[in-house]
Order: sequence, then structure tokens, then C-alpha cells
Amino acid sequence: MSVELPTGVWLRTKDVPPALNISKNTLLRRKDDGWLQAGTHYLRTGTSKTSNLLWNVDACRKVLAEMAAPESREG
Repeated sequence: MSVELPTGVWLRTKDVPPALNISKNTLLRRKDDGWLQAGTHYLRTGTSKTSNLLWNVDACRKVLAEMAAPESREG
């Protein structure tokens, strides 16, 4: 059985923050909050929870670009 990966550049977690100009914590928070989806934005390289992740930088960049900036609170 073959699986088609979404096109784009796939990088290891440690290489993604500089490519997207965000911190590792922000990247993982976006994943945990549901903005970045398994199979489209990232893949786990094994079956363990501690397996490495590979990230589709182009797909992640699109999601991050569409996120609205926080509104300022003037008071």
C-alpha cells in the first residue's frame, strides 16, 4: 500500500522554526490547538508518542499566514 504525501518541503522539527520564523513552542502549540493537522501539516515517523515529526513547511506557512493577528486592547 502506498501513500501519497502532500507536496512541499518536509523538515524535521528542529529545522522548522527558523524556516517559519516562529519558536518551537509556538509550532507545537499550533499543533496542539488543532491549527496544524496530522497527515497534511506533519507526520509522525513511527508509532511511539516520542517518534520524530516531519513538517510540511509550505502547508504550515499557509495556515500561519491565514491566522488573524491578535486585536489590540486599547483602554
